[in-house]
Amino acid sequence: MPAFEKYYTELYRFINRKLRDREHAEDMAQETFIRALSVTQPVRSHRSLLYRIARNLLVDHYRRPELPLDEASEETDGAHFAAPSYLQPYELIEENQYNALMTRTIEALPPRCREAFILHRFDGLSQKDVASHMGISINMVEKHIIRAMIACRNSNDAWQQEHHAPKAAGHAEKDARDE
Repeated sequence: MPAFEKYYTELYRFINRKLRDREHAEDMAQETFIRALSVTQPVRSHRSLLYRIARNLLVDHYRRPELPLDEASEETDGAHFAAPSYLQPYELIEENQYNALMTRTIEALPPRCREAFILHRFDGLSQKDVASHMGISINMVEKHIIRAMIACRNSNDAWQQEHHAPKAAGHAEKDARDE
């Protein structure tokens, strides 16, 4: 795995700074790579994935300070632990659905608006550089970006309402029944 060779030392140092225990940092770095190998979805950034897994392992470690990493794996039945949230099927499905929604939102923008937005937000060009690249005024670039941001915000708001409002309503109904 090229990511192992490329990121191991960096990741180990990151974990060691947090744990201040070389042996546990080595174990956690290895565990991070083991979990990364089990990810079946396409990965845009191996580095980001590794750091997210390492941070989750650190959180788990600090939630269970009484059990060192090696003792936890030896003394505890693995069936009692769920996979980290980023590996849960529903989390992956929801993330893919959200990404598809945002992609459709951006694709539905008028072509020049979409181009300005992508050049600015994804390619990292300044508004001045986008204006120069597209042969339009900075003011027009700003208008395109604002229009795209509003469309994305509206899609995000609709997504949040659709996926999180039912949960909140369910909790409210449960609370009302409990009273």
